[in-house]
Amino acid sequence: MKKFAWVVLALLVALVAVSVYFLRDEPLTSLAEQALNYQPVPVPVEQNAFVGVAGLNALAGRDFIQMGEAYIRNANLGQAVEQDEQNFDYGKKEYPYSCAKEITANCLDEIRADAKNIQKLQEEERELIQRYLRIQEMPDYSNQVLLPSIQAMGSTLAPRYDYLGYISRILSAQAILDIKNGQVSKGLNWFQKDMAFYRRVFAAKDAYLLDKMFAVVQIRRNAILLSLLIEEDSLRGQDEILRALLAPLDAPKENMMDAMWREHTAFLQAFYKTPFERGLQSQKADFSGKLAGYFLYKQNMTANLEAELWNNRMSIIDKTPAALLSSEDINGKTFERTGCTFRSPLPYCKHLKNFTGEILVLMGYGADTNYFIHIYDHDAFLHLVRAQLEYTLTIKQANSDTVAILASLPPETFNPYTGKPFDFDVERGVIGFRPAANRDKDKRVEIRISKPNKP
Repeated sequence: MKKFAWVVLALLVALVAVSVYFLRDEPLTSLAEQALNYQPVPVPVEQNAFVGVAGLNALAGRDFIQMGEAYIRNANLGQAVEQDEQNFDYGKKEYPYSCAKEITANCLDEIRADAKNIQKLQEEERELIQRYLRIQEMPDYSNQVLLPSIQAMGSTLAPRYDYLGYISRILSAQAILDIKNGQVSKGLNWFQKDMAFYRRVFAAKDAYLLDKMFAVVQIRRNAILLSLLIEEDSLRGQDEILRALLAPLDAPKENMMDAMWREHTAFLQAFYKTPFERGLQSQKADFSGKLAGYFLYKQNMTANLEAELWNNRMSIIDKTPAALLSSEDINGKTFERTGCTFRSPLPYCKHLKNFTGEILVLMGYGADTNYFIHIYDHDAFLHLVRAQLEYTLTIKQANSDTVAILASLPPETFNPYTGKPFDFDVERGVIGFRPAANRDKDKRVEIRISKPNKP
């Protein structure tokens, strides 16, 4: 009997010890605490372009700023889907032209031949265009949706960006028509306003990664059109305006790191209390949910882990473009702290007491260096078009060797990946570079600057 009692006592002690181990959390680190306490700088609604973007596709006749405020409020309460169906238009909006993503030879001719349709679209989308122009004038941009953009964009913000791109393409096409009709100042004024707006978004302190990615894509689309206009010599005498429009991105690394910080703080603040932990207070929570919440999830350990991985990620990203590309840890997946690996069909983590928290962090831990590489590719394109502009201006003054001219141009015309002039293909008369992003690495981005030496 005594032996049995000792066995029961030992089991109870072991159970208490295991429970203490599994229930014990750790104190928050200073990095995690800083992220959890971060708050975006307040921006008045009438000055915050993001509020306008959030309400851009409100139904006709609605106050789109008020609808943007309501949308943000509902999105942060998890009610966006139910509310939006009554108030927003989700119809597909497209105005494609062949050079919307890359340079094509006949793009300007296509746009000019489509003048009647462009005018018709402007009449049909008059209200959307007025909203867009009002958003353009707003001086600040602060993303007020509390979820990180990877989660929020998938189901909520994507339609707004579709509409932004749609209206921008229509008005950029109209600017091409204006320039063709001799209204060069009017056409360039549009490009100045549009590119200035998207540069503000890119430089915004409280914008998410996808906000900034979308902004840079829009800048590139406009730069493609400007490149084609430079090639056909339609912008003669507009040198200083073009230099300003085609300036390289302002501090691309620093601005993207700001976005990474915003993503990090939003992720932590949104998921610091996970559905598992909240489920403990729900009458609908089943036993497995309660068990996972009590024993397999630790709030502070999860926050500390996310903060540590973010810090590791920043040390990888805080490099020049060339150094980033040569980094062995290109995707920033430094999981030594967790001991987690992605084993099919499920991830495996050795720290069982925070298994749920570690899986949660890994699910939200994207290969964010890829965003930086895409931004660097877009920035390299701006350098390329600037090289085209400066070369065109130079050969008007002196007929010299092309390679020598390219080498004599200012640094903002050089390939930012190499710090040297862009490669020149004598036979085809083009300068270009090979993008670093994996999806584009098998093709070259090129601009023609002279007649080919061979047919």
